[in-house]
Amino acid sequence: MSDAPENAPYVQAEDITKVYAKDAGEVPVLTGLSLSVSAGQSMAVVGVSGIGKSTLLHILGTLDHPDAGALLLGGKNPFALSGPELSAFRNRTIGFVFQFHHLLPEFSALENAAIPARIGGHSRSEAEAMAARILERVGLSHRLTHRVGELSGGEQQRVAVARALVMEPRLLLADEPTGNLDKKTARGIHELLCELNEEKRMTMILVTHNPELAGMMSRQVTLVDGKAVEER
Repeated sequence: MSDAPENAPYVQAEDITKVYAKDAGEVPVLTGLSLSVSAGQSMAVVGVSGIGKSTLLHILGTLDHPDAGALLLGGKNPFALSGPELSAFRNRTIGFVFQFHHLLPEFSALENAAIPARIGGHSRSEAEAMAARILERVGLSHRLTHRVGELSGGEQQRVAVARALVMEPRLLLADEPTGNLDKKTARGIHELLCELNEEKRMTMILVTHNPELAGMMSRQVTLVDGKAVEER
């Protein structure tokens, strides 16, 4: 699955629709949403709670399918892949960071960060070498063997960032990545994400209620009535 040319949009969503069935009837969440994000660009998605921001992120990350519309990543349709092919594509192409770190408590920081590489077929030694490099980059070279319970909240989220980036994905998706952290710690994660976006030239899309974090992105869109409205 080849990537699009460098000057082409990396993420292209056209007329994405998502409707959920509830007891009271169908609830439309995304209603013909279109979005284009260039390779290496950073973008914040904002909007009131329950408007569909996380749903959009899950579709862009191929964790959920739209009911209608088209998604291209690197010029290709990921939903045309078989289940195993899509899982492999997601593993090597997309990194995810969530509000809660979802680390495995019985594993060390190194072992947690290495999980995507192990899933991707790398040997344990290769995966842990890859994880050690990215953990060093996020400032945790001194915490490699510490388990989750021995890490602070900010350190845990840095491990989650390292895990998301260990496969050097082209696309990083973050859903309220600092919503569970204090202001000072959150600012450090914000700065780290921006530095990594610049260094690695990955496309970064994040959902946030934090105006400071949204303001650090090169673009900002607001979800309104199931569509994306460009703020700048």
